[in-house]
Amino acid sequence: MRRLSLALCACIMSLGATAASAQSAGSQSASTPLTISAGQATRISLSAPARDLVVGDPAVADVSLINDRTLVILGKKIGVTTVLAFDARGQALADRQIVVSGTPVGGVVVQRGAASATYACSASCSPLPAAEPAK
Repeated sequence: MRRLSLALCACIMSLGATAASAQSAGSQSASTPLTISAGQATRISLSAPARDLVVGDPAVADVSLINDRTLVILGKKIGVTTVLAFDARGQALADRQIVVSGTPVGGVVVQRGAASATYACSASCSPLPAAEPAK
């Protein structure tokens, strides 16, 4: 009876460890969106050299390969896209959702009725010039 109890306990512990391992692997593969402002850039460091890059919507963001392990993402216009990077064996190195906003990161938009003003903020806030309407 004691052997059966020990075997059952070991089996339950093994299943628990497998479930925890699967859950942590799943949370690591889940990509958190990378938010940048239009006209701003940020970098992504890769764990291995990249061979291929894919941008879902090049009108929203542009990607440059600075060296084999560093990508620079440039927000071009407001929208959402995806950036993928693959190594020489076709293994995914990066799978990031890119959200390009019109408000600067660290900025605020103040809305007063139909009028709005955008401010860039760090230690203090400074007004940004209004965007010119598209012709």
